[in-house]
Amino acid sequence: MIHAELDALDPAATLVLVTDHRPLHLYQELETLRPGESTWDGADFDDGTWRTTFTKVARVLDVRPLIDAGEEPFETIMNTVGELDGEDLVIVAPFEPAPLEGVLSSQGFAFEANEVEPGHWRTRFSTEA
Repeated sequence: MIHAELDALDPAATLVLVTDHRPLHLYQELETLRPGESTWDGADFDDGTWRTTFTKVARVLDVRPLIDAGEEPFETIMNTVGELDGEDLVIVAPFEPAPLEGVLSSQGFAFEANEVEPGHWRTRFSTEA
């Protein structure tokens, strides 16, 4: 559920999680499965609660529904690339988007592709060196 909430955020938007413990497992999971997509700050309060503020730093585009519907996602992806304002772009797809990696590399993007599980790839494109 937290993953879907984070994916739905626009870049620079925040999500606040309040728990009775420091969510170290969640931090580690996000850093492993979604590196560079969000930042977090945590604070421990006297009443025993832990408040973590996650800030989205990348735009996430899940193209799996388009592909499942038999549609070609390239135009949607390139429109999203055109709307970027310095943030990274994460493409969620059922396979590594090798042709897209080539297209965006030629436009100055670096990329990192991670297979989260079979049929679930997250590829982060960044203009930073």
